[in-house]
Amino acid sequence: MGFIIALIIIIVIILIGYGLLYYLGRKQSKTNLELDEKKQEIMAIPVADKLYTIRNKNVSGNTRRLFEAEQAKWQTIKQYKLPEIEAALVQAQADADKFSLIKSRKTAEETEKLIYDTLQDVQNINQSLEELLASESKNEAYFQEVNDRYAKIRKQLLAHGYAYGDSQETLEKHLSYIELDFTKYNTLMSDADYLAAHDVLDQTKEDIEALEAMMEEIPKLLDKIDNEYEEQLEDLKSGYSQMLDMDFQFPSGVRVDEEIQQVEKGIEQCYAALAECDLSETSSLMSATEAQIDRSYELMEVELRAKEYIEKNQGNLEQRINQVRQSNRYGSLEIDRVSQNYLLHDNELGKLQDYADQIDRIHEEVDTVNQRLGAHVIAYTDMQSVYKDKYEQLNEIDKAQSHIVGSLANLRQKERDARDMLYSFDLDMRNMKRRVNQYHLPGLPDAYLDRYFATEDKVEELERKMNRVKLDMEEIDQLVNEVSEAIERLDLETENMIDQALLTEQTVQYANRYRANHPELNQAIEKSSYYFNQTFDYKKAHQTISQAVDQLESGASNKVENQYRQEKEERLY
Repeated sequence: MGFIIALIIIIVIILIGYGLLYYLGRKQSKTNLELDEKKQEIMAIPVADKLYTIRNKNVSGNTRRLFEAEQAKWQTIKQYKLPEIEAALVQAQADADKFSLIKSRKTAEETEKLIYDTLQDVQNINQSLEELLASESKNEAYFQEVNDRYAKIRKQLLAHGYAYGDSQETLEKHLSYIELDFTKYNTLMSDADYLAAHDVLDQTKEDIEALEAMMEEIPKLLDKIDNEYEEQLEDLKSGYSQMLDMDFQFPSGVRVDEEIQQVEKGIEQCYAALAECDLSETSSLMSATEAQIDRSYELMEVELRAKEYIEKNQGNLEQRINQVRQSNRYGSLEIDRVSQNYLLHDNELGKLQDYADQIDRIHEEVDTVNQRLGAHVIAYTDMQSVYKDKYEQLNEIDKAQSHIVGSLANLRQKERDARDMLYSFDLDMRNMKRRVNQYHLPGLPDAYLDRYFATEDKVEELERKMNRVKLDMEEIDQLVNEVSEAIERLDLETENMIDQALLTEQTVQYANRYRANHPELNQAIEKSSYYFNQTFDYKKAHQTISQAVDQLESGASNKVENQYRQEKEERLY
């Protein structure tokens, strides 16, 4: 029983395997059949018919070379690739029939790629041949388009030739070149070289486009030269002639006539370049000519502006000279007046005389250029430069003279300030003397007396100098500063001396508290009294008694001094 079941299983497996092989074989055969249909698609592309048609047209030149190249590609496909595809398909089917399915599948895959590549090549050949066959009719339509544009510009040139001036001849020449291109095109078409004929039309179209651009631009450029440059040239000539009639002169090195000739030459060059239809060169020359026109105008206009300046400032400059001269005279009189009361150290009168001489020279130079103007031998611009230079010189002179006169005016104020200071110094000295006497000091130190009398001598010296007939304010100012510093030092020393004397007295009074119990203080008090009453060294007297009380009570002297300072501030307040 088991044997029968096993046998049945084996039979079933065999049947399934055979069925699977049969199914896969049928599937591969179907694939091979589909590949064969694709091969038939390649064969159905009418490449051969197109080659036959083109061959009968007897094409030449570039067209023939393209035809032969495509024909060679087709022959290669026909003789080698298509038979190779056929053999591969037969082999794939034979392998499938023998159930060599793996081998058949591999062959089919290789064949499929070969068919795909071949189909692409054949389609490219067919497309190229189609375009070649259509090129004749396309060329005819293309020619009609180009020829219409040519006819349009020829008609325009014939109808409006006047608008192109001397450029008309060059434009006619360009049109004749286009006609030659048309002749070449017709020859190539007759020879069935459609590709070369198309290239000729491409070039002809570019030439026509360039010619159209020229014919659009040339009238504009010509109009600008005729109606703008020529008018400006005539205006320059007329203006220059009028300026000569008005006896205008021009600076050395400025030749307006030569500049105008350069304008005329530039216009001629523009015409010549435009006649050759060289628009790039024409534009460059026109820019240069415009710059030359502007330069020529500027050379004349600057003289006209200078003339206006001279006419406006001729009287003003004379007035300015008289004004500065009057200021000089006033300054000289002021110096003479001030010098009667004050000593002058800066050669003010000599400087004013130098300025007077400079003013006279300026006046002479201005008279000279005015005379040259009257004789028509100087350019207005040169004269303008002289005027501006003289204005500047006069301004500098006037500024310097004003400074001198201003410094003289300050002398009177300086004198008043010095007298006020002298009065203040006298008052300060009396106040210091009164303060010292107020405290009934037993005497004054020699050093203090020396400083006091030295300061008093300086005050008296200042008073003597202030009483002179002619005051030396530089010397007086210096002495005022010295006296001011001396009084400041003396005042500080007086204040310090009084403080030391009063502090000594208060510290002695504070020490008297300890005197009964500390007999040793007697010696310090006596020594301090000696410095105070005999040598008048109040500082040393204060130091002596302060040290003694500090030994008995630490910080006692500072305590006394702080109380003194506080009471002093309250008194001042």
